[in-house]
Amino acid sequence: MKTNKMKKLSYKQQKVVWSIIFLTPWVLGFIFLFAVPFFESLRYSFYELTPKSGEIIKDFIGFENYYYAFNEHVIRNTSFKVELINTTMDAMINLPVLLIFSLFIAVMLNMEFKGRSFVRAIFFIPVILNSAAVASALGGGDSIAAMLEEQGIDKIFDLEFYLLQTGMADFLITFIVDLISRIYSILSLSGVPILLFLASIQSVPKHLYEAAKIEGATAYETFWLITLPNVTPHLITVTVYALVDTFLTSPISEIISSELNHQNWGLSSAMAWVYVSTIIAILALLAVFAKALKIGGSHYE
Repeated sequence: MKTNKMKKLSYKQQKVVWSIIFLTPWVLGFIFLFAVPFFESLRYSFYELTPKSGEIIKDFIGFENYYYAFNEHVIRNTSFKVELINTTMDAMINLPVLLIFSLFIAVMLNMEFKGRSFVRAIFFIPVILNSAAVASALGGGDSIAAMLEEQGIDKIFDLEFYLLQTGMADFLITFIVDLISRIYSILSLSGVPILLFLASIQSVPKHLYEAAKIEGATAYETFWLITLPNVTPHLITVTVYALVDTFLTSPISEIISSELNHQNWGLSSAMAWVYVSTIIAILALLAVFAKALKIGGSHYE
């Protein structure tokens, strides 16, 4: 009976039903496990909390925690405000580069060639091994840079030095050098996006490529007229994942955890809400942008 009822529904109605089914476990989990601490942390962000035997003393201080986080907080040689701005700027630069790189690699990995499975595994290794642990073990390349500097040959790899000799505009040189310095972070973030794009490409009906081949379409035309339009709906998923992953691996999380460990619960709650609000604001801007360009809808609707 249920199957017959589902068949009577339109395609859009079926999508709504299935979306409710898949969202229900998450909604129930949020309500019963996360809702109370989620909103309690918002309330705590307006208090100075002092632990005492058997209780927590709450002293209402309004927006003082937020003011302190933005204007007075300093930890080592940085601060919450500096790291928040840096992470936001990194996300804005990393996102387009990550999307283009991940899509390009996914298209390449979808081709038939020997050792394809091995090459796919290479791009997914940073995700499996935990990129943060790998970065810590490698020391971010600092040891190699120090070794080159000791030998007096560090200028051989100084791209900025060579670009300056060409007379290129300073802002363009800064952008290129900064982009290249992000190669490791882009690679470490690209594992899951490549997998998502690869799955999206492989879900494109084969007869579309066969028809294009019969019509004499080149690989370039096939990509722009078939692959890209069919992959576009998955850009939202990849963008959300990349944005959240960028913030999760940023020093902001460490700063919030540090304040929490030092029992500055009100301050850490305020920082966490600023952190969450920033991500929500960026996602809202991306949603408006996607809506304006009609990105994210099904290609077959």
